[in-house]
Amino acid sequence: MASPIASTSRNTLGSLLRGKVSSSVSSRSAVLARKLSTEVQSSAPTDGAAAAAAVAADVVTASNPATESQFSDDAVERRRLRRAVMNNLSDLGSTQTRATSFRPHKLRLNPVDAHQLTLQHLVASTAQVGHSLSSLKAANQPYIYGQRHGVAIFDLERATLPALRRAAAVVKAIAERDGVILFVGTRPGQQAAVLAATKRLGANGFHVTAERWMPGVITNAPKLLASAILKSMADLDPSGNANTNRLASRTLQPDLVVVLNPVENAFAIREATQANIPTIAITDSDVDPRCVTYPIPANDDSIRSVELIIGVLSKAGQEGLRVRAKKLDEADKIERKVTKALNHNIDGANFDPRTRGAPTLRRHDDDDEDA
Repeated sequence: MASPIASTSRNTLGSLLRGKVSSSVSSRSAVLARKLSTEVQSSAPTDGAAAAAAVAADVVTASNPATESQFSDDAVERRRLRRAVMNNLSDLGSTQTRATSFRPHKLRLNPVDAHQLTLQHLVASTAQVGHSLSSLKAANQPYIYGQRHGVAIFDLERATLPALRRAAAVVKAIAERDGVILFVGTRPGQQAAVLAATKRLGANGFHVTAERWMPGVITNAPKLLASAILKSMADLDPSGNANTNRLASRTLQPDLVVVLNPVENAFAIREATQANIPTIAITDSDVDPRCVTYPIPANDDSIRSVELIIGVLSKAGQEGLRVRAKKLDEADKIERKVTKALNHNIDGANFDPRTRGAPTLRRHDDDDEDA
């Protein structure tokens, strides 16, 4: 039961906020009305008073929150009220502003870099919340900070944040070497984040967002995907069956597998381990982290947490592709300079491409003997 002091303070704060919002709206409307009336009087001196009164009445009516014709769009009205409440709260001493407040859709559209990630991002996305202590795996004990109401709490500072930064470094290194990264997320609500991450990596990113992982996609790809990659009758052996040796060269094996929900995709982790492919997964408190190469101890049930983690990983892969493109550009410039130097004749010397521009001198022993 709430105390009467707490309820009184909440009522006082609510009335104070409503008063400040209404006063700010009325003051802004009055200032705008005076400005418009001044402009109308200067432009039309004969009917200035009537026009100014009409404009002021329209402005006051349009800015009055009680009128229905204030805004045609409800979203604009909600944003205006939210901005006014946040400004009034900052006047009362609150440090939460539009710049510091957590906006989940911003992280999905424009994720932060790994070195810019803070504990505030992880806490706001509820990455610290695990499962009940009854389902806690013994291997997750080093990653647990404590418990609250029977629920395990991850240590974000010593476990989640370093693991996420290490996984981001792995993704960046693989993308920098032109590796193929496969994102696997089959839970409802993860499809948008997976598609956005795959789009950032371009031709180096692939995804699986079906209802479940089909066993054999990695270990038995030539036979399982024969109908999809069969291009012509030349791929068939004399008996009419698919030539697995030829089809095996057309299957694309990933260099890294990122799993967002490892409980439902245990087969994907098992196949990647069998094929010596490193794996990254969000390991909740009920998942054994030893089955993953680079585990990230965090909450895999929260859509915000999943979007934050996959956004950081995809941003790291995008940075790796940018570094690779820069290196290729520099190598291309050096190759053009070397080619230009090789094609250039200096003092009549013959250039050998195998010596990278060093002149190859002719021997004149035979000519001297003939002379």
